[in-house]
Amino acid sequence: MVDRRVFRFQWAILLYLFMILSSSLSCYRGVLSFTHTFTTIINTSSSSSSSRRKRQFSSCKLNRQTSCLSSTNTDSIGTSTSTIQEEHVDIAIVGAGIGGLCAGAILNTLYKKKVGIYEAHYHAGGCAHAFNYTIKDKREGGKLTFTFDSGPTIVLGCSRKPYNPLRQVLNAVGLSEEVEWIPYNSWGMIEYPQTEKELRWKVELGPKLFEEGPLVQFGGDEARKEFNELRQITKELVNGAIEIPAMAMRCGDLAIIPLLRYLPALIGLIQQGEEATQGTFKPYIDGPKYVVRNEWLRSWLDALAFSLSGLPASRTSAAAMAYVLYDMHREGAALDYPRGGLGAVINALVKGVEQGDHGSRVYLGQNVRSIDTTPDGKSVIGLSLQNGMNIIAKEGVICNAS
Repeated sequence: MVDRRVFRFQWAILLYLFMILSSSLSCYRGVLSFTHTFTTIINTSSSSSSSRRKRQFSSCKLNRQTSCLSSTNTDSIGTSTSTIQEEHVDIAIVGAGIGGLCAGAILNTLYKKKVGIYEAHYHAGGCAHAFNYTIKDKREGGKLTFTFDSGPTIVLGCSRKPYNPLRQVLNAVGLSEEVEWIPYNSWGMIEYPQTEKELRWKVELGPKLFEEGPLVQFGGDEARKEFNELRQITKELVNGAIEIPAMAMRCGDLAIIPLLRYLPALIGLIQQGEEATQGTFKPYIDGPKYVVRNEWLRSWLDALAFSLSGLPASRTSAAAMAYVLYDMHREGAALDYPRGGLGAVINALVKGVEQGDHGSRVYLGQNVRSIDTTPDGKSVIGLSLQNGMNIIAKEGVICNAS
């Protein structure tokens, strides 16, 4: 029997590393589905489906109802149909965002489990999906197709080490070559656009480039001093994410064992406490840990936070903010963009879920009506879909819904 405090701490570290991934894959407006809703793993029992109790689960409805499962394939996100009214899987996953797809790819490829992922949208990827739009164009044989990303616009840690958790997953399931990453080292900023006060400047990645450039230019020496002090104070928050790979995380009674090889970093995280690793950045800009007084620096931190979470810095994860402040200004720092957009990453993860002969699939257009439990509510046994389909999950349910 594992001490409850140890079990709770293991999940605290896992949540911390998920927050770090949110900083590696940031969004302009929305955020990744599994960043804000912690992925919940629920154990199942061998109880029969006839003794189900429903736990109501909110889902967004499609314009048209489906009467059968709609599955993707490994080449493109298309559909195939079936009339089966009951499906048996080892693991059922609610939501095909990046979190659900990563979990499904690992379970299918490394653990040889039959996985079913059930997604209400007609695209996989959650907030990170891509879509095409075609227009008429005489110059291109009658039509021209554009691909749009719906979500993440800034990606860190995929083209070179230290790899972020997303790249670690792609490596682990043997699909890192499916995505071509294009590195770049700066992006442009525009303040007060189309006014007399319009100001354009560039954010360059790497040591000292930001501090000696726009930071001191617009914020002055005070801003530079506070920025460097802030990075130093938040350094301990970053060490765990750098040294403990996300793939070292496990669930279950023995989850702590793979982490022992990273003992110094683990001790550092323990010393930080749950509030620091899971809390917001507010204590680091408004006190008591540190107070940022320079107005320009505070505005910049809010702009940076908005790209991560759509929220101001005071309401954004401290772990995510600390990691970005480290990663953008380290030696060899680079931004990454996948050729073909984030849809290329999603297609690779879908392939990871469906590769092999285990029968794993990503099902699109499938609203989950309820997570089903035993009559006493102590064990989860599967899912009920809006179209009447029952999903029997032999080993567990992962809820990755937003």
